[in-house]
Amino acid sequence: MAALSTTGWRTCRVCGGAVPAGDAVCPTCGQVGAVAIASIPSLPPRTRRRLRLAQLFRSLIVVGVVVGITYAIVGAVLTGPPTFADPLTTRGTYSIAPGNYTVLSGAITGEDYIDGNYTILDPVGTEILIQVYNSTSFASFVRHLPATPQYSSTEPDRGAIVFPAPYTDTFYLVFQNPYQPTSGIDQTIYIVTNYQSNVIIG
Repeated sequence: MAALSTTGWRTCRVCGGAVPAGDAVCPTCGQVGAVAIASIPSLPPRTRRRLRLAQLFRSLIVVGVVVGITYAIVGAVLTGPPTFADPLTTRGTYSIAPGNYTVLSGAITGEDYIDGNYTILDPVGTEILIQVYNSTSFASFVRHLPATPQYSSTEPDRGAIVFPAPYTDTFYLVFQNPYQPTSGIDQTIYIVTNYQSNVIIG
């Protein structure tokens, strides 16, 4: 049996972990019996093979951890920060019954703006009422109380949407079918909106 070194780190015969000089018990597995690195070749073949396998297994774990961390870091750098679609950047087709409305809403930072366009697909030639309310006015609007819009426009068929927010708030873009419920005029409208930041980068 090879003599144990007491002048340097040794290797546990069981798990292959490092054992400080002078310690009798492996701090990793708790087993007694450590061998100097230089004495490993003189160990019995079975013990030596088991120790080499334990060292290989430990090395593979370390390499796996390093590769995993590297993959996570490189992936995060390449993909950049997560991005989320703004609720006021949208496009879609909406059906609005006479006297009813559809709403697009979201927070807008002061001096940012919403632009876009709309097209009445059916019936062609009818008008649509577009109004933008802040959070307070919209609460009044839905209760059928007096409400002052930040923006209002009545246009036929198609038109542009441009609304610069005067301050930071949640704003509601209301598209209202202005015809009486008894008219039977159901509108189909295609709406595109984009949130545009007023911040200049660079």
